[in-house]
Amino acid sequence: MTFGHRTYERKPQPLYAPVERRGTYASPVMGNPISLPKTEIMRSEAYRRLVAAMPCIACGCGPCQAAHPNTDKGMSMKTDDRLCFPLCGPQPGRPGCHALFDQGAMFSKAARRAIEPAWGADTRRRILALHKWPNGLPLLPAPKETA
Repeated sequence: MTFGHRTYERKPQPLYAPVERRGTYASPVMGNPISLPKTEIMRSEAYRRLVAAMPCIACGCGPCQAAHPNTDKGMSMKTDDRLCFPLCGPQPGRPGCHALFDQGAMFSKAARRAIEPAWGADTRRRILALHKWPNGLPLLPAPKETA
């Protein structure tokens, strides 16, 4: 008896695509809540691969994973890929910096919230300095200055 072999064609996926976030955040203004639209997030496998190819930003070893910041995300939602930074994954005999960072074993929650933007910005600067920023991926807008 022979079994037929089926081949499946996978639909081509766009290289860079904004992911639509549904819903809104509520913001109190003068006692009345108003709706603010959620920000769009950008996905880029090419950028995540560049980040994963870098040495760990915490300990300098590898192999690494693209670690997303834990701020501004919900259950099973990641933040924008351009905010990632490299952290090493599990290795024989140790869990790796990515797991330690996410579980709060490396820094307190307040320290993590302060260091995530700095590590993300440093990673973007390093990729730009190496002239390896993926074609077609927009740069992350600069944060607005507050007076």
